[in-house]
Amino acid sequence: MKKREYKVVQVKKRGFFSGPLDAPKLEKILNEHAAQGWIFDKVLSSETLFLEKDTFLLVFYKDE
Repeated sequence: MKKREYKVVQVKKRGFFSGPLDAPKLEKILNEHAAQGWIFDKVLSSETLFLEKDTFLLVFYKDE
């Protein structure tokens, strides 16, 4: 039986210094994780308790 491992990455929709998240920035994040063997599963909307209120979660998985 294969074991599935998950990884969750929190990404800000608008960074204080980096500006808004656009397609090339998101593509870079997805490709970096794909190069490490992670498979993109889904995106979830998220909020934090501090300054980074407008965020989302990228969920990746890897079968072992």
